[in-house]
Order: sequence, then structure tokens, then C-alpha cells
Amino acid sequence: MDSAKLAGRASAEAAVAGAEPDGALAAPPDLTAAAFFDVDNTMMMGASLFHFARGMAARKFFTAADLAGFAWQQLKFRVGGRESAGDVQASREQALSFVAGRSVAELVELSEEIYDELLADRIWAGTRALAQMHLDAGQRVWLVTATPVELAQIIARRLGLTGALGTVAGHADGVYTGRLVGE
Repeated sequence: MDSAKLAGRASAEAAVAGAEPDGALAAPPDLTAAAFFDVDNTMMMGASLFHFARGMAARKFFTAADLAGFAWQQLKFRVGGRESAGDVQASREQALSFVAGRSVAELVELSEEIYDELLADRIWAGTRALAQMHLDAGQRVWLVTATPVELAQIIARRLGLTGALGTVAGHADGVYTGRLVGE
């Protein structure tokens, strides 16, 4: 199986595992429509991974120099609104190196804390209201993002959305491998 299909399958499997039950909708389900939102600079101000990195830095997961590199990438993203393929690859490799060998449960727990500390206040009110309009109409609302799936699922759950598709980091026996599932 090619890496793109492998990544898609892993993201879908993670989404199904993290999706809210059907009872989460306020109105009868509308099976003819759904809404999809990105996370970074759409559902929230800035890049979620940058703010996650800030929270990890506060917990001494990496150095101030590492954080300065993340800040530079965040500034380029905020000003330009996009990233080059090289920027994405470098950020991916750096982020994966920080989680390699760490427990999935530990990172999920940290993600919950970091959402409360740094991400919740960065949710755009207008985008949140638009997502809520879809939910109120009985439509499913999904986040579809390059954000790590564990963090995207927390954001979706905290906002009362249906679920999230995101980047899946490989893990074995509950420990991150330092590689992505697919590309």
C-alpha cells in the first residue's frame, strides 16, 4: 500500500476511534450535509503545533533555542499564511524527534492541559459560531488538518464537534516511534 493511502487509512481509523457518538447532535442528523474545517488559522489563531510546543517547552521537553526555531516558523506562517515544503518537512522531523520514545497516553494528557492553557483562548469566535450553526442544523462537523490527530481530536471534542482527521504519528505498544504513518 502506498504511503498516502496508509496515512489516510490511519487518520480515518483514529477519527473513528475518537468521534463523538450520534447523540452529540442537537438536531436530528442531516445525512445529506457535513462541514469540514481546518485547525491552523481557520478554527484557531496561529499554528496549533507552535502553541503545543510552547506548552511542552514550559514542561522542559526541549530548549529555548528549539522554541525560538518554532517561533520563527510560526511568524513565517502567520505573515505569509502558508509554509514551504521544506519548512513542513523540517518541522515534521523536529516534532517527531521530540515525541519519539514517549508514551501516547502521556502526550494525550499533556495535550489536554495545553489545550486549556494555550489553545482554548485562540479559537476564533466567528469560526466556532459557524461550526455551531452546522451542528444546530444536525450536520456533522469535522476538523480536517495536518495537526497531530490526538490534538485535533481534543480540540474537536472540547468544541463539541463530531471528530477530527489529522496527521498520525506512528506508535508501537503505546510508545511513539518518531515516524509518521504514511506521508
